[in-house]
Amino acid sequence: MTLTAPHPTRTSESGNEPTLTYDRVTLDLYRDIHKAIRAELFAVTHAAGRTDPADRAARADLARHVADVMQLLVEHAEHEDGPIQPVLEAHRPDLGARIAADHTVLEHRIETLRAQAAELVEGCDGDERGALHRLYVELASFTSAYLAHQDLEERIVMPALEVAVGVPGVAAIHGAIVGPMPPEELLRSLALMLPAMNIDDRAEFFAGFASAAPAEVVEAVWGLAEQVLEPADVTALATRVDR
Repeated sequence: MTLTAPHPTRTSESGNEPTLTYDRVTLDLYRDIHKAIRAELFAVTHAAGRTDPADRAARADLARHVADVMQLLVEHAEHEDGPIQPVLEAHRPDLGARIAADHTVLEHRIETLRAQAAELVEGCDGDERGALHRLYVELASFTSAYLAHQDLEERIVMPALEVAVGVPGVAAIHGAIVGPMPPEELLRSLALMLPAMNIDDRAEFFAGFASAAPAEVVEAVWGLAEQVLEPADVTALATRVDR
């Protein structure tokens, strides 16, 4: 099974080449977390390509990075499947089936990557360079497949959700995703999301968060932002949200 799927297209101005369309939505469930996931997938693949095969500590660091990214993807799929999948199955069973099939394929590949990463520390049988390159190739291939899956969600699933349940329904889905998350998991996700977001994304996030969360929680998240963002980005964000 492949993860590729047809997308809406239009003809380019030249009339020769089709181009993919993208319809903006009022509330995008995928935008911020998908930016974080892309950043992590690119970073871990880059790290795998440049790690010294002879450096056991570096291989161990890479293995931990792979494990962390795979755990992020597993948790992300779990959060999606709970609130989103039933809505798709009720309103767009065709998309529900495609997402479920994608998740099954990706879960299998995640387990393969976890096993290959573990072999970097133990089980290379003297072929550390070969094991490292196999992991790199699999990470690159997996990233390609995962990007195609994200594209499906962003271009097709998200607009379909808004049409099916409206903006209030999408907001309810968002609450069902974020509400049950343990604070430590939410902070881990935000630590990856905030650096991947642009200034408009961050300001929008903090404006919404500050209006809904207790003051002490807002302060904790602001402290996290100061840890994970560059000082200039913190200053720009503070100015934008009148902090």
